[in-house]
Amino acid sequence: MEYVPTEKQNRNMKAKVLKYKFDGNTIVAPYMELEPYAENVFISLARKNEYGNESEDSFHVICKIGDVHFSCGQYSRRILDKEGHREEAAAYCKNWIENILKNAEDGKIIPLLSVHVFNALGLDSTPLVQARETYAKRQEEKRLERKRKEEQERKEKESRWHQQLDENKRKFLNGEKITAEMFLEITGRDGFDIHIRTKGTFNRHVTAIDRNGTVSFRKYKGRRTPDFTGCHKAVTDYLAFLAEDEISQ
Repeated sequence: MEYVPTEKQNRNMKAKVLKYKFDGNTIVAPYMELEPYAENVFISLARKNEYGNESEDSFHVICKIGDVHFSCGQYSRRILDKEGHREEAAAYCKNWIENILKNAEDGKIIPLLSVHVFNALGLDSTPLVQARETYAKRQEEKRLERKRKEEQERKEKESRWHQQLDENKRKFLNGEKITAEMFLEITGRDGFDIHIRTKGTFNRHVTAIDRNGTVSFRKYKGRRTPDFTGCHKAVTDYLAFLAEDEISQ
């Protein structure tokens, strides 16, 4: 059955409406201009479409229970004008209290606005507050579990990376070639400093190197062969650094 407002209801009215402030957390109750939409349901213009398309104007949908008005979200005029939406909105508001209590019982998230509406209606909001606390505790436990897993994954990834560095260092010391990237990572981890220009040569030109200073490099047509003196010196100095460190231990 289609909702037909009375002549009195058909006139726009002003009322205090419980709603969220723009920050999405603070509850306010401003006076708003209300337009009848369905039984105990009103709409109030939230913002006009910037291109003048009235079907895309956004409206607050407002439920009325007793003498309390509260916002149930925002929808465009195009959505609000769809067939059956008025009946859906009326049923939503009619069953709102029952559904909120059921959601609290089922452990679903309870919006802060619902607690304020219950208080304004003079209803016991304890089940809602408890449901919010339980939900928040559950979310915090999930957050801590995610953090624990992330930390575990980070440690495992770091351990795998150090194992990879150890394996490449072993190869290098055994005379095998390793990539320039690996050589720079290993020396950096060991606390051995390489001049920034030499690092640049490693990064731009060297593909692999061994402990004898034998370099595999990228050769570009029409360009001269790079000077690898700094790279050779880095290898020699690094081996001396390791030997000195071993003696000191």
